[in-house]
Amino acid sequence: MMLSSNTILLTFMYESFQAFQPHFDALARVGYFKIVSKREVKWKDTLHYYYRIFIWICVIAYNLQHIVRAIQARSCTKQLVGTLFILLTTLNTLGKQLSFNVRVKRVDNIINLINDSLFAPKNAYHEDVMRSNALSMSRLLTVYHIAIYICSVLFIAYPLIDKALGNDVYLTGYVPFDTSVSPTFEIAATYLGVLISLQGYGHVTMDCTIVAFYAFATIQLQIVRYNLEHLADEFKYEGIFKIFADDDLELRQILHKKIVQCIKHYRKIVWYVREIESIFSEAMIVQFFIVAWVICMTLYKIVELPLFSAEFVSMAMYLGCMLAQLFIYCYYGTHLRVESELVNESIYQSDWLTLSPSYRRRLLVMMERCKRTIEPRIARVIPLSVDTYISVLRSSYALFTILNRK
Repeated sequence: MMLSSNTILLTFMYESFQAFQPHFDALARVGYFKIVSKREVKWKDTLHYYYRIFIWICVIAYNLQHIVRAIQARSCTKQLVGTLFILLTTLNTLGKQLSFNVRVKRVDNIINLINDSLFAPKNAYHEDVMRSNALSMSRLLTVYHIAIYICSVLFIAYPLIDKALGNDVYLTGYVPFDTSVSPTFEIAATYLGVLISLQGYGHVTMDCTIVAFYAFATIQLQIVRYNLEHLADEFKYEGIFKIFADDDLELRQILHKKIVQCIKHYRKIVWYVREIESIFSEAMIVQFFIVAWVICMTLYKIVELPLFSAEFVSMAMYLGCMLAQLFIYCYYGTHLRVESELVNESIYQSDWLTLSPSYRRRLLVMMERCKRTIEPRIARVIPLSVDTYISVLRSSYALFTILNRK
């Protein structure tokens, strides 16, 4: 018995955007993106708009302070590296923040597509894989937030503890007043610590959001593959296949509708991935070029620190976040490519022998199209893959050995 589309929609009420709601809530919380909600409250949106302006002012001021400090410390390698490894990270964050907000209409189009009925679950399998993906993305976001909380506490506490112990401490950002005495030093250190914590929280949330976009495309490809593998299910009658679809007008219409639906679904996934690439293209270029330098400078800084000191633990956590930040892009990019390569295999497993030659030709045409794999790229050239991740690590180590020469 065939279920109507209305019955299906009533049965499966899971919404695709639920996988992204925690991410956009977190971005709104730190003022990095507007509030994304079904219900629009005008006064709330207005207040949040001014809150976002305030955050922008704080972020730009923080980056300017570090640019000035880097110019002042250009003659001291140790202080320059200490400032640059923070500055390059925050500039990377600023790039992604600009992508989200300058191209807000395009991000809205992505959200609308995610909410579209084409990407909605149609059966229990669809819902299961989408729920599983949402849970994975939520856990990934939680892990990153916990790491940021720990790093934030250490970043704020380290200079205060070091100062209390009587050690010489320099601030990574420029402050227009004397910080050598209390309480001005504590105020300045806390101010810089709070702002870097806010930017760190926003940075990892944006990373997890972009990764969640790619992970969602992977899940949609899994759904397309499932639909293709079960393309001829309606032709089974008490365990025996009918000869061809053309023998039954009703079944022929069902088959035609399913094939058209699969093709439309696949084409939308291709557009979706390319649009994500385009929206964040400049930010991702900056990400990969800067991360190599940041990892190099963090290694340079960490090798001279005493083991188990507060700064060492803080730097180790920071280095772990940077390595993981780059890895998740390459890991989920590889997953997307592999899933795309398996689409043709699913078409072949679709009991195509039970279909008439005319429908076989249609599947053959689709297979030719699907030979072009969907692979996220940086600047349309560099693939987001594990091989790229290894190349970046090699580059970082090469830069470190050059910088570490005495």
